[in-house]
Amino acid sequence: MPKVSREHIEKRKSEILEAALTVFSRKGFEPTTMRDIVEESGMSRGGVYQYFSSPEEMLEAIHERNIHRTADFVRELLSQNETVWGALEDYLAEISGESRYAMVIYEYSMTSWRNERHRRFMNNVVRGSFQAFEALLQQGVDNGEFRPTQSLDAIVSFLINVGDGLSFQASILGNEAAHVQEQVEGLKIYLRTVLQVREEPRI
Repeated sequence: MPKVSREHIEKRKSEILEAALTVFSRKGFEPTTMRDIVEESGMSRGGVYQYFSSPEEMLEAIHERNIHRTADFVRELLSQNETVWGALEDYLAEISGESRYAMVIYEYSMTSWRNERHRRFMNNVVRGSFQAFEALLQQGVDNGEFRPTQSLDAIVSFLINVGDGLSFQASILGNEAAHVQEQVEGLKIYLRTVLQVREEPRI
């Protein structure tokens, strides 16, 4: 029996997850079935079940992948800017508001109060985003660019909560009605104030 390469396995997993994401974005999390995803993927039922046993498992894999991508994106922004504040401004400029995916994750997370698996997953995996932003802000503190008046954990929580809330609201009302750009500007004012951003960081 020929040995299947790691690259082939990862490619198949990625294809299945992209199919799952398409269905989730179209139908939502709860109504999606394995049959829906199998049909969307164009693979056999056994081919899909070989890698994932449920839509829940697929959504968790998608979200975990996106958390890693967020951490990579934050590091990339830092490498492209001379200051941490510059990297943070670039990140804020990327907040677009409307997101079907954000609604799917919201649907999943809303059951966390009664679903231990969902609660544990959201607590453990989402922490990756917190850690990436905490590391970013800590670098600003270390180089003398920031003098925060609140804990970094509280600041990052506020940053992520506002971003998530904007995506949720904009997905229902639309970016214009949700005043996404104005709210992002308000978030920027908060961050500049609470971080006490220095215009010229000390090296």
